Amino acid sequence: MRSDQTRHCLVRSCLLGLLSCVVLTVVSGCNILVPVTYAVQGTGQNPAEHELDPIKTLVFVDDLNSVLPRTVLRVRLAESISEELMRLDLVPTTVNPSDVMALVRSRERNSSRSSMSSIAEDAGVSQMLYIKVESFSGLVRSTELRPTASIGIRVMHFDKGGRVYPPTEMNSTGSRSVDVSLREIDPSKLRSASDRRRVEQQLISKLAYETCKLFREHEARELGENLGIK
Repeated sequence: MRSDQTRHCLVRSCLLGLLSCVVLTVVSGCNILVPVTYAVQGTGQNPAEHELDPIKTLVFVDDLNSVLPRTVLRVRLAESISEELMRLDLVPTTVNPSDVMALVRSRERNSSRSSMSSIAEDAGVSQMLYIKVESFSGLVRSTELRPTASIGIRVMHFDKGGRVYPPTEMNSTGSRSVDVSLREIDPSKLRSASDRRRVEQQLISKLAYETCKLFREHEARELGENLGIK
């Protein structure tokens, strides 16, 4: 009998405690319940916008308007995306983008621009990620610098007739935009060339990460974003 009474007391205490938390949450504008709800429910998953075929793939970066501050960044961006695709097992292997870009560059010195299909043929692939650099810069805000970058992405599959992503009904312009930015940085910390190159690499890494998110299931929002602390 005593054990039953003890159990009932414990249950009643837990219920009263839970009720107190709910009341306190309402009074305090839900600041307590948000982390608990987040932990219990999670953020949800976004599906992949497009699934790449598991075949050898070329990542080709085009900088038509010479947006990048250094030409070597074209290769580094292509290499970063290629490495991330393989790390996530989205494709089994990729072509060395440096060799392909060097071949295309030497050919275009003496002739017109190469078509996407001819670039893929030279690389010996049917699937290619074509990346066009739209912007790559730092945005000055009073005394702080916020590095930003933007690219347009197409997935070409020449065994399937050409462009397969984004689909025409999703984006009539033919490219899927990816925009990234870093935290604001004090310009005094970017005076040396090594500091500026470190920030450039951070932008490239973030572009590669956000690009590959398009081709895999991923969390809808990160924890810091959801709680307003990122």
